[in-house]
Amino acid sequence: MSIVVDTTETVDLNILPTTVEEEVIQNLWLLYSSLEYDCPLDRGLGMKADYIDRPIETAKALATSDIYEKTEAYEPRAEIVDISFSADHENGILKPIVEVEVNGEYDNEEYTE
Repeated sequence: MSIVVDTTETVDLNILPTTVEEEVIQNLWLLYSSLEYDCPLDRGLGMKADYIDRPIETAKALATSDIYEKTEAYEPRAEIVDISFSADHENGILKPIVEVEVNGEYDNEEYTE
């Protein structure tokens, strides 16, 4: 089952997610909508700022690479299916929309910790 993580929308964070899927989606949304060095206890969490002030197509390529790297490092339970972007060319804003699947061994399991 594919799930879309859309950073153009705001998400209410849930401290106690009820399923693994809910936790994974929340983690990915936070990862993709944050910048590196913004999280005090984990400076690597978040997207790199290397593509800021770059042409949109260059920024998309750099962001795509970064999304794959960060997802593998921070949320290995997710497998990326597709990556697209919402681009505001006038203001230079690029936001990822990532379609993921939660790894099979986690499907329909309740989060117990």
